[in-house]
Amino acid sequence: MRGVSLDEISQSTKIGTRSLQALEENDFEKLPGGIFNKGFVRAYSRFLGLDEERMIADFDSAFKEYKLARGLPAEPPVFVEQEPEDSTAKVSSGFLVTLVLIAAAAAGGYLFMRSRWSDRNVFVNPPATQTHAAPREEPKPANNQTSSAAAITEPPSSTQIPEPTSSMQKQNAAPVSSIAPTKAPTESQLPTSAKLEAPIDSTTAAAVSQSAIRLKVFAREESWLSISADGQNLGQQLLAPQHSRTIHAQKEVRLKLGNVGGVEVSFNGKPVNIDGEPKQVKELTFTPDGLHQ
Repeated sequence: MRGVSLDEISQSTKIGTRSLQALEENDFEKLPGGIFNKGFVRAYSRFLGLDEERMIADFDSAFKEYKLARGLPAEPPVFVEQEPEDSTAKVSSGFLVTLVLIAAAAAGGYLFMRSRWSDRNVFVNPPATQTHAAPREEPKPANNQTSSAAAITEPPSSTQIPEPTSSMQKQNAAPVSSIAPTKAPTESQLPTSAKLEAPIDSTTAAAVSQSAIRLKVFAREESWLSISADGQNLGQQLLAPQHSRTIHAQKEVRLKLGNVGGVEVSFNGKPVNIDGEPKQVKELTFTPDGLHQ
């Protein structure tokens, strides 16, 4: 009817022959879905010289009947383009609160130790009381030698502390008068290690590290993705060049690529060799054992 082959249409429209054949046969399961289907219909109609709007309307009508027959919602899913990853670190409010608490604790501990040290200096060196030297005993006659010896050998009843000089009193009093209130260290005075520490979400880190399947899709060229992980449909998205998408799962990941020749896929950190041409649609299945094509 067209007078042209699918290969000619594919070379002109850059649409894979499998997608063109699925478009002609209304095989919607082999089409990417959403805005891509309408783009295929528009390019296909333009190449054949058909009314683009009418062909799109006919396609939408057939697609709605197909979805209603299978109990699927008539409205297409909403596509959300992934934002570029922001490499700038963002300081959370919890991190700021942690810094304030560390600064307050450090300031309180410093003031407490200073006050304890000052009190110790005050009580260890108390002001000396005035004392008088004991009078020197004169030698007594020989007949009183026994009593004199007893008096000499008897230990004193109390120890008298000599009065410190005025210079020593000034030195002891100086630390008390020179103590000044200490200001709490500011955020800029804290050690670098304290500024960089931030709370870690241990629950999220454990869940990611225990994932049996870790897939990463890196786009060299623009490509759309359709993702299903552990039986849950994660939707579709348009992946811009030099952007990536990471998927974590435990049992199975079904990945549908709209441009298999323009992406790179890694499984648990190792690259996966996938055969495919640019603009070719391909569906891949991953389990903990690896790729099952």
